Formats: sequence, C-alpha cells, structure tokens
Amino acid sequence: MKIVYVLTTNLLCGGHIIVLQHVSRLAKKGYDVSICVLDETIPPTPASFSWFPNFNYPVIHPKNFPEDVDICVATFWDTLIQVLKLPAKHKVYFVQSDETRFYDDLIMKNWVVLTYLCNIYYMTEAKWIVDWLDHNFGHQAAYIPNAIDTSIIHTDKPIAKKREDKLRILVEGTIDSPFKRVREAIKASEGLGCEIWCVSNGGKPSPDWKIDRFFYKVDFSQMKKIYSSCDILVKLSSVEGFFGPPLEMMACGGVCVVSDVTGYDEYIKDEYNALVIPNGDIELSRQALIRLIEDKDLYRRLQSNGQITANSMQWEDSIDKLESFFQGLYSKPRSSHVKGERIEVLRKLLTEYYFLKCENPEIINSYKLSRLEYIVVNIFKKIKQTIPLSIRLKTKARINRLIKK
Repeated sequence: MKIVYVLTTNLLCGGHIIVLQHVSRLAKKGYDVSICVLDETIPPTPASFSWFPNFNYPVIHPKNFPEDVDICVATFWDTLIQVLKLPAKHKVYFVQSDETRFYDDLIMKNWVVLTYLCNIYYMTEAKWIVDWLDHNFGHQAAYIPNAIDTSIIHTDKPIAKKREDKLRILVEGTIDSPFKRVREAIKASEGLGCEIWCVSNGGKPSPDWKIDRFFYKVDFSQMKKIYSSCDILVKLSSVEGFFGPPLEMMACGGVCVVSDVTGYDEYIKDEYNALVIPNGDIELSRQALIRLIEDKDLYRRLQSNGQITANSMQWEDSIDKLESFFQGLYSKPRSSHVKGERIEVLRKLLTEYYFLKCENPEIINSYKLSRLEYIVVNIFKKIKQTIPLSIRLKTKARINRLIKK
C-alpha cells in the first residue's frame, strides 16, 4: 500500500509531530509512506524534517507526486484543495482541530468550513472532533487517538538542576498565536516566588514579562531535557485539538496546570493527574499554582498519576487502529469526490460576496441582485448554518464594525 501525507511546510509543531509518528510507524510496518510538502522552497529530502528524531523517509513536492498512490492524507485545511487535485485512489482528511477557530477573519473561517463539506474520508485524533464532525457536517470520522513516544519524550538529565528552595514553572506555546495564551500563562505564574521558563517556536517574549529563561525553536529531541528541568507546566490554551505538551510533561515527571480546552479530557482528569482551570481564568490558575507550591502531597500524587497516564498511552494501539482503517479503504474501489477546482470557485465567490457586503450593503439588502449574486448569497447561507452560534455572533459584530466604517 502506498500512502502519502500532505503538509504545507516542515514547521515543528504538535500536528506535524503526530503526522511524522504516523509516517514513521507505518513505514516500519512495511508500508510505502512518504510526505508531500506543498512549499516547494523546502528541499524534498528527509533532512527537512531533521528536528524529528531518526526521520529518514521520502519527501516529495506535488510536481513529483506518483500516479499509483492508494491513500493521500490532507493534514490541515490549507492542504485539502491540493489533495483533491492529486492522483490517488482514496483521499482522507486528518482533522486535528476545529480550524475555523484559528482565525478572526470571517472569510478565512468560511474557507476552512468549505473543506469540511467535502465528500471524502475523515479521521481524527480526539473524541470531541469525532462528535463535532458528525453533528455539524454529517461525517463519520475514524478515531485514531494520539499517544506519546516514550523513546523520545522521557525523564532525562536536566539542562539545569531543579532548585530546592523554589519550584520552576514552564510555559510552553507559540507566542505569535493568541489562542495559545502564553501571555496569560506568564501572568498567572508571576509573583509566586518561582522561576519561570518559557518555550516558543514562534514569537518572542514581551520585555515586561518576568521570565528567567527563554528558549526559541527548540529541537524536538531536546524538549525532554527542558521538561525534566521544570516542576510545573502551565498551559492555558483556548484552542486545542488533543493537547500534547501536558502529556509530555507528565512523561518527564512534571505536574500540569491546564485549561479545560477542547481535547483536554482525552487523558487529563482534574485532581487526579493535573489541575484543570476554567478556560481564561488567570486568578484560578494562580490559586492552583499556590496549591502545588504549598501542598507537597498533592504535587506528588498528581506527579505519580501523571506518569501512570503517560505510560498507558503508547503508540502501538493507535497505529494498529490506523492500519486497520487504511486497510479497510484499500479494499474498496476508487472513491469519487468533489473536485478541488470547485472548492476554489466557491472560495472566490464567498470572498467577492463579503467584499460586496462590506462595501455596498444596500445592494445585498435590496432585490437588485444578479443571478450570480443570488448564487453567492445562497451558498453563504448554507455554509453559515454550519458555523457554531458563538462564531456567528463574533463575526457578525466584526462585520457590523466594518460596515459602520
């Protein structure tokens, strides 16, 4: 069986780590697996993914995509159109989050929604995404849970010995992504008499942040040393798919304070292996940290249960499920699906509609619409119905502000 996973770039991020685990482990089972990188400025060699330990599998560009691929996997919304255009027996969309939440711009949100309307096969890493795809789009997604590779992430020699007089807090996340809430995690950690370390693969800390050490674009193989150097991970993201870093911290012997973001309950249980805080509540995050500072028994209990959790979440079972899913597709006749060019046309029509709505709302609100404009409006209405109410209310307010300007 020949399988290709399609990525936009070779960026080090949680979603790509999972993809490379899929690729590496399927290849070890004897499958012909490769990565197709859409950014053709990235060299098509395994060295482009050298940040992932022992990665030595084929990397190609779309222009060299083979004709005899059995399964082609989209891994992000912006890879979907290209995947629809590539020759392959079956197309699969690996959905790792509700990616509409990555953007404030209404046009971008609806471009993402369009990808979820495509009639291909779906798989995902979290139960909440299985339910979300079913409820909003009618897709029956295969559930392939994430896991942790304890040969890569495990307790290791710290880069700085832990201190006996104070705890060391780690804040991890892309500073450039507001929904990772790195600033809020730093704020919750300040003024507690702890050391604060920060790791980011995008963006630099603000000068007013009171942090003791900053790490930028750390090689994935070195993260275990940073985790092993710290006592507590504070992770307050407002958008996640699976929530990988807390599991990695548990595997390295640390304790976590996390938000109740989507996906946390795949493995986190409040007061059992972590302290869980209502999303966005900085003060409760501080109180949780104070509890861990003052209550050593609580810390040790969460630490022990966290390690039990990490040890129970190995990749073997997940890859067996993935293999079974792909084998099931392989046995089916070639599937048909919407053309990528059709999705591009819809994206263009939606964009033109929004610009018309913002610049000349009186045209949209009258009965002087052309046939093309009626088509655009009807498409918009159908897609609008798939967007959750909370997103619609926020975007409506944004449009109203634009119209007033």
